[in-house]
Amino acid sequence: MGKEDDTSSKIKKNKKYNTFIPNAYLNHAYALPNISINREGVIVYVNDDTSRILGYTKKELLGMEATNIYLNPSDREFLLKELYEEGKIQNFNVKLKTKNGKLVECKLEKSVFRDSEGNILGHTGTIKDIQLESDLRQKLENENKKLFSVLEQMPVYICLYDSNRNIVFANKYLKNRFKKIESNKCYKIFYDYKEPCEICPVLKVFETNEPIVYEKTQKDGKIFELHTYPFLDNEGNKFVLELGIDITQRKKTEEQMIQINETLEILNKILRHDILNDLTVALNFCDLISTEDVDIKERVMKSISKSVELIENAREFEKTFNGNFWSKEVKLFDIKSKINDLTKHYPEIKINLLGNCRILVDESIIIVFDNIIRNARLHGKADEINISIKRDGKYCEVSFADNGIGIPEEAKNKLFEEGFSFGPNKGSGLGLYISKKIIEKHGGIITATDNKPKGTIINLRFKSEDPHEIC
Repeated sequence: MGKEDDTSSKIKKNKKYNTFIPNAYLNHAYALPNISINREGVIVYVNDDTSRILGYTKKELLGMEATNIYLNPSDREFLLKELYEEGKIQNFNVKLKTKNGKLVECKLEKSVFRDSEGNILGHTGTIKDIQLESDLRQKLENENKKLFSVLEQMPVYICLYDSNRNIVFANKYLKNRFKKIESNKCYKIFYDYKEPCEICPVLKVFETNEPIVYEKTQKDGKIFELHTYPFLDNEGNKFVLELGIDITQRKKTEEQMIQINETLEILNKILRHDILNDLTVALNFCDLISTEDVDIKERVMKSISKSVELIENAREFEKTFNGNFWSKEVKLFDIKSKINDLTKHYPEIKINLLGNCRILVDESIIIVFDNIIRNARLHGKADEINISIKRDGKYCEVSFADNGIGIPEEAKNKLFEEGFSFGPNKGSGLGLYISKKIIEKHGGIITATDNKPKGTIINLRFKSEDPHEIC
């Protein structure tokens, strides 16, 4: 029997060597050792990392005398003396040899392993390939250089803070703004404060390890959107990385848009209040004028009526395009009750209503329903509309089927386009366009199809708030 067989038999006979398994180290200095050796100097545990370093299979290493992997056996004797005296060793440089005899410079970190009575069973720890670590470190440094080279060229500012709020890195963009940056406090550089900010986002990121996004005006008057993140370097040191995007121009543009919208709103109010009132008076007087030229009178009244419609549409435009969908006005609407309210304004049309559903919309949805009914009466010459409301899965569908003259084939694809109108009673061409925009604002769709035997069907499709609700 050879020496190797003799060692294997020794391991099998002595069950205490079986304590050298990975789970046994979870509460010790090395949670994941890559080698364990018993008191007799026999390797009793290795992992794939050790196998790769030494060139042996794990099966070949288990049961092997540890002396066999040392280039100089005396190194092992020196290691054991220090290890069993101190209980552990760190950064012990040693030359090991691989299966094919190649030299490998390694660094060992070991600690003794004891039984429940405190007797030393052996030692466990890690073998680190110094050259591999050096190569990996160099590769990581090269990657970091590439990263920071990219950061240097970015058209936003990027900096790193330490836990004392010192700026330890600043890219080119930031250096060009404030010149001397490194080792200065963030509150001094950005805000010219002598003391830290009362609420410091940088410290909060250090405390919570969670990113923060906020906006702040800095000392040069520029407004920045700040993205502040936790950051670890390759040695595990904690920093906070901050990316600042200059949004000064965007903020100015937003303010200008608000002012423009406010001006337009005032102009629209003047338009609706003063000019609309005057046009309404003119229309009423026009109706009272006696003239033999009926055609001219009708043309004048039609022009005034069209102007009235345009002004009314201007109000609807303002509501549709300046409104915020997720405003306080958004709520669950009962469709049936809303349409019932509208039918009072159209006594000349027979409106039949079937079904019900609730959808999350704002008051502008009434404009859509009103436009559809008004179009059916004025342009479709309908005297009856069947309105069907039903649920289709998580959607709510509303169909307006009238008995009017229908839509010409050439008009179907343009029906919801801005300014498109057809027929003898042409309007502004904005009603259905506005309706489409309102529907889309609420995440719905609007389509038109033929009604049989005559007329038009306008279909609306919304997402319902509660897909389990019974219509």
